[in-house]
Amino acid sequence: MAWTPRRLETPRLILQPTGEDDDRAGLDTWLQQRVGLPNQWRIISKALDRVIGIVGFIRWEPERGCAEIGFGLVKVASGQGLMTEACRAVIDYGFAEMDLSRIEARCQLANLASARVLEKIGMTREGMVRGRVHSKVPDEDFWLYAIERGVTGNDASSGC
Repeated sequence: MAWTPRRLETPRLILQPTGEDDDRAGLDTWLQQRVGLPNQWRIISKALDRVIGIVGFIRWEPERGCAEIGFGLVKVASGQGLMTEACRAVIDYGFAEMDLSRIEARCQLANLASARVLEKIGMTREGMVRGRVHSKVPDEDFWLYAIERGVTGNDASSGC
């Protein structure tokens, strides 16, 4: 996906487009080695003044108005609502500025923290994806979550 989004800010975070101020990136090895994670924004904690994660769209289908959000966070920053804050900003950006009508996400069945983030940002679990992923992990099942612009609850069914 060759595009550069604009910088986003929330009360506690700066979402800095990758490629901007690369000498400040300082991404942990953990983040650099993650397979299938997005690279549109670095998540910078204003309190810590350092990169604590990444967030963005793993897959984007502009002609269909669909995208799939993904994220990763360093352990020291977990449990503080920071990823929820970052994902809300990206979801709002996707609907308002990218003209998306549907945003999906997948999370491993055992990843309760990611599932909580997805639910907090208004996504609904729609079902399970069996053995089909965007990473090199073969035959792993994932929960499929989605949110549609202007739609609440589970009445969305168009799929990306």
